[in-house]
Amino acid sequence: MRPIVDLSIRVGLLFAAVGPVDAQVRRVPSQHATISAALAAASSGETILVAPGVYKESLVWPKTDGIRLMAEEGPAKTTIDANKAGRVIMFGSSSISRATVLEGFTITGGLMKTSRNYGVGIHINGASPTIRGNKVTGNTGDGTSWNYGGGFYIYGSSANPLVIANEISSNTLQNGSWNYGAGIYISGGARGDILGNYIHGNQNLTVSSSSTGRGHGAGIFVDGAALVASNLIVNNTNNTSGWNYGGAIKIERRGNALVLNNTLAGNRCVGTIYNYGGALHVSGSATFSFIGNIVATNTASGGTFKGGGGLYRDSSTGGTPTLDYNDVWSNTGGDYSNLTKGANSIAVDPQFVSSSDWHLKSSSPCVDAIPAKHLTSAVEMDFEADPRRLDGDLDGGKTNGARLDIGADEFTDMRLTYSGTPKLGTISWFAFTAPSSSIYILFMDGKRGNLHLEPFGNLLLTLGLVYMHGGTTTGKVPWLIPNAPALAGLTTHHQALILAVPTTGAARLTNLVTLTVH
Repeated sequence: MRPIVDLSIRVGLLFAAVGPVDAQVRRVPSQHATISAALAAASSGETILVAPGVYKESLVWPKTDGIRLMAEEGPAKTTIDANKAGRVIMFGSSSISRATVLEGFTITGGLMKTSRNYGVGIHINGASPTIRGNKVTGNTGDGTSWNYGGGFYIYGSSANPLVIANEISSNTLQNGSWNYGAGIYISGGARGDILGNYIHGNQNLTVSSSSTGRGHGAGIFVDGAALVASNLIVNNTNNTSGWNYGGAIKIERRGNALVLNNTLAGNRCVGTIYNYGGALHVSGSATFSFIGNIVATNTASGGTFKGGGGLYRDSSTGGTPTLDYNDVWSNTGGDYSNLTKGANSIAVDPQFVSSSDWHLKSSSPCVDAIPAKHLTSAVEMDFEADPRRLDGDLDGGKTNGARLDIGADEFTDMRLTYSGTPKLGTISWFAFTAPSSSIYILFMDGKRGNLHLEPFGNLLLTLGLVYMHGGTTTGKVPWLIPNAPALAGLTTHHQALILAVPTTGAARLTNLVTLTVH
C-alpha cells in the first residue's frame, strides 16, 4: 500500500505540533575542534552534534542547563576517551535538569588511581541529566581506600538523573578497602531512575596481595532512592578478599529501592571470605519492593562464609521488603535467604533463548504471568524499549487480559525495525516482520504517552497520532526527513498497530522505536 501522505510534510507538522526547537546546532569538529569547546560555547536549548571519531577528552559539563550533546552515528562510531588521565565526564551543578542530554557515545578510558576514586566514567554530583543510549565501558578505579562508581557515580540530595537505555559494561573497581558499584553507585541522598539498561561484565576485585577489601553491588549499589526497572543485569562479579555482597544489586541499609521487571542472571559473589547474595544483597533496614524479576543461575560460593546465591537479606531487623511475581530459579547457594517470596512467585526455568541470549522463548512460563494492574509508568517499556503487555500468548487478551511478562524482556514475534541513522535531508526505512502475513498501520508522534488499548496492548504514543502508512508484512516504509536545521535533536516515536493476524484474528501492537533526528 502506498503512503497516504508525504512524510516530509508530516515531519514538519510533527515539529510544529511538539513545540519550538531552537534552530542553533553546533557541530564538532567542523565548527568546534573539541567537544569541550562546543560545550563552553553552547547556550540552553542548543544541540551539539558530534561526527564519528575518537575524542581524547575529559569533559567538565558547564552549569548551563538544556544542552543536548549527541553523537551523529551512535556509540559504535563515536567515542569520548579520557586516555587513562582521570574520569571521562563530570556533571557537578544542581542547575542541570533532565533537559540536559548526553546521548550516543562510547564513554571509556577513565582511570583513577588516587586513594579515593569517585565516578570514573560519569560523575554526577547534585545534577539531574538524562544519560541515554551510550556505551559506558572500560573505566577503572584502582585505589587503596574508596572506589565508588566505575561506570556511574550519582551523589547529592539534589541529584535525580535519568539513566536510560545504556550499555554499562566491563567497568572495574579494584584494590580498595571499599569497592562499591562497579557499574552504578547511588548515595548521598541522591535519587535516580535506572531504566532499560544492559549492565554486564562489571567487577569489584582484589588483585593486589596486600589489599583486603569489600565488593558491594558489582552491577548497582543503592544507598539512596532508586527506581531500577526493566534492566538486563548479567554476569557481574564481586571477587574481593573480604566482604562480597550483591553480584547484581546491593541495597544498603539507608536505601529505598523499587526493583521492577529486571533480569538478574549469571552474577557472582566468589571472593575469599564472605560471599552473600549472588544476585541481590539487602542490608536489614533498607526498604525495597522486588516485583516481576527473573533471578536465575546466580552464584554465592567459595570463601569461608557464603549463602543466598539468589536473594539475601541481613538478619538484622528494620526495613520493609515486598516481593511477588518473581521467577527465582537455580541459584547456587540458595534462592531466598531471610526473605518471603510472595504468593505469586514461581521457581521454574525461565527459558532464555540461550545461555548468552536472555530473551524469552514463546513457551516461557514468564510470558503473560503478571496481571495488568501492575503496569505502571515505571515499567511501561522493557529493556529494548518495547511496550509492555504485548500479548505474548497471542490470545488477544480474550482469556487473561493483557498481562506483563516477568523479567526485563517482553516477548513478541511482531517487530517494527528501523535501519540507518535519521539525518536531515536523507531517506531511511522502516520494516515490519511477523511469523505470518499481517496488515498493519504505522504511526509516528513527537510525544510518548502510556495508553492501554484493550485488547491490543500498550500504546506508547499520545492520542494525537500522525498517520504515516498502511501496509502488509512485506512492505518497507520510507521516511524522508527535510533538510531543516530546526529538526536537529527532535525525538520521534514510532509504533505499528497490527490490524489482523491471520493465525489468531487478534489485533496487536508492536514494539516502540524511538529515534532522534541528527
